[in-house]
Amino acid sequence: MDSPDCLLIYGFRWWDDNIACVFLDLVRSRSESQHGCVMDVSPDGTKFWTPSCDATVRPFQGQTFPSLAHGIDFYRQYASLVGFDVRCSSLRRNRQGVAVKDLLVCSREGFKQAVQGSVVVDAALDQAPVAPKRRRVSNRVGCRARLVLKMGDDGVFVVHFIELRHNHCLCSDVAKPFLRGNRSMDVQHQIFVLKCARANVGPNRSFRLAREFAGSYSNVGATCVDFKNLKRDLMAFIGTSDAHIVVKKYAKKVDDCPDYVFRYDVDSQDQLCRAFWTDPIAKENFSAFGEVVSFDATYGTNRYGMVLVPFTGVDNHKRGVTFAMGLISREDVDSYVWLLQQFKSAMGCVPSCTITDQDPSMRVAVPQVFDTTRHRFCMWHIMSKVGEKVGNVLSKDEEFRRALNDVVWCEMSSVEEFERGWQDVMKKYSLGDHRWFRLMYDLRSYWIPAYFNDIFMGGLLRTTSRFEAANSVFGSCTNQHASLSELFNNFEGAIDAQRLAQAKLNAECEGHFPLCQTPMLIKKHAAAVYTINVFYDVQAEVIAGSFSCRAVRSNVEGLVTRYEVEDDDGPVLGVQRGGDSEVDVAIGEAWAEFFSCVTMASRSVEHVTKLNAALKDFNAFLLAENGPTVRASSSKKQLFESFCGASPDGQIGWSWYSFIPFSFIQ
Repeated sequence: MDSPDCLLIYGFRWWDDNIACVFLDLVRSRSESQHGCVMDVSPDGTKFWTPSCDATVRPFQGQTFPSLAHGIDFYRQYASLVGFDVRCSSLRRNRQGVAVKDLLVCSREGFKQAVQGSVVVDAALDQAPVAPKRRRVSNRVGCRARLVLKMGDDGVFVVHFIELRHNHCLCSDVAKPFLRGNRSMDVQHQIFVLKCARANVGPNRSFRLAREFAGSYSNVGATCVDFKNLKRDLMAFIGTSDAHIVVKKYAKKVDDCPDYVFRYDVDSQDQLCRAFWTDPIAKENFSAFGEVVSFDATYGTNRYGMVLVPFTGVDNHKRGVTFAMGLISREDVDSYVWLLQQFKSAMGCVPSCTITDQDPSMRVAVPQVFDTTRHRFCMWHIMSKVGEKVGNVLSKDEEFRRALNDVVWCEMSSVEEFERGWQDVMKKYSLGDHRWFRLMYDLRSYWIPAYFNDIFMGGLLRTTSRFEAANSVFGSCTNQHASLSELFNNFEGAIDAQRLAQAKLNAECEGHFPLCQTPMLIKKHAAAVYTINVFYDVQAEVIAGSFSCRAVRSNVEGLVTRYEVEDDDGPVLGVQRGGDSEVDVAIGEAWAEFFSCVTMASRSVEHVTKLNAALKDFNAFLLAENGPTVRASSSKKQLFESFCGASPDGQIGWSWYSFIPFSFIQ
């Protein structure tokens, strides 16, 4: 049975401590010799490790260098090769300030300073606990390896003294890549990290991305901490001059391009509190798509707590487009008034409709500056609050949701129809005394579509979600730790990405043609005029108006005929037209019946075949009754009279047509 006092080393049991220590030294010396160093033992028992390397890379006493930098660089390369770090211990200068002597030592020289540890507080005592300090390790072992460079009389630097031996084992091949001398953030690394920062990619992701380029982490040449330290150095470089750097940068852009706009304001402490940006491309977009503008202050942007306020619209591809950007430190009336004044001054006009959230400061500032605009609240913001306002029961009631949405989102209802439907919903679900619903009803002229039927909205009543999608990109390019310089760099990147997507859609419209579902000429014209996304909306409207609508009843009052038209999915609408001849009325009814038959027959090939046979039989009947010249009987004169609605009989004034012989147009 083994003694409890024996030692188990590498599978062998040792009862003699001296023999065990000798064996361990032998094993350690073997492993250390593989690391590129040779261990020696002094007469007093002190162990020293001497690096073993090629003589061409080992410094020696009396070696000369043309400058101090050359000597330091040579010694650092030697240290990185054999496995230790170097630091500069002392530098001596002459009276002229020229370096004449430098002492380079091993990074493990000296000892760690004794620091008083954290005091442990007894829980029984009524004392506040002391926050524990971060535990830090030390590699200082009092190593005496060093090199002294001294300037000679001829100005060159000479190795005045050198100690190659270390009192510690040198680094293994596995640990060498983590030496400070082998972790160099060269210019390529720095450019890469800063480019990633412009794309709002942090140090951790930048390091992982660098690994993909290099093939492995060992080939990167730096650690993730080095990447973070570069970001730290960047923030230290910016320091307290963050706003000054941004203002100086955009002032240069304004000087280079007069149409570029960047304006700012400072507070009583001479600190940046407001900023406004737009460029020539954004101004052109506003002139083309600026009928409706939305601006939303919901993005906390940087470490100063400033808020990003993008001015957004919808372009001809039904995508969000940014007209301008504001930055404010306080969401008060004065800040919004200043921001809107800068927008009005830069664009030269105000939009027809301005969409915001329910911020009370915006409600005061918008009519104060945009005196001719219609101020409208964002329906998406309002309807997203319904669930939390009505409670858990009604928020899960699909019937209530459907009834409220039918009343609120209906674009075709009048003001009276909305108010009647609203009161019915409030009464049915006992919400008449609800404070929030009463407030929303009092503000109904600011957000209900029925109150905006008198202005052109371009189909933008339901585009608040598009505004949110367009603005969400700014939320992804900002964070609470970003500086102003980083914020504007990320913002410019987001604007470039938005414009690239717009240019791509423009290119697709130039080289592609949408699919027309019917051979109607109006749709071919629409395909040439509209963008692809808008064309499909127009085509759906044309098809719905041609094949899904039907007249359910009509009433003739003198020369005016009133029709009640019913849609498959919509209410009955009233349409009236002036009096026509009996032939025109009959032709209109024939076209309505024809399109109705085509719609119903299109569901079956057999029905379409019967319809074609009936039309051919009737065409043969007309040819037999009127002769083969019936198709050519309509002259140009009759066509022109049909187009103009009257014949050119009589003499009232004159025109250049009177000089053309009538036979020319027959």
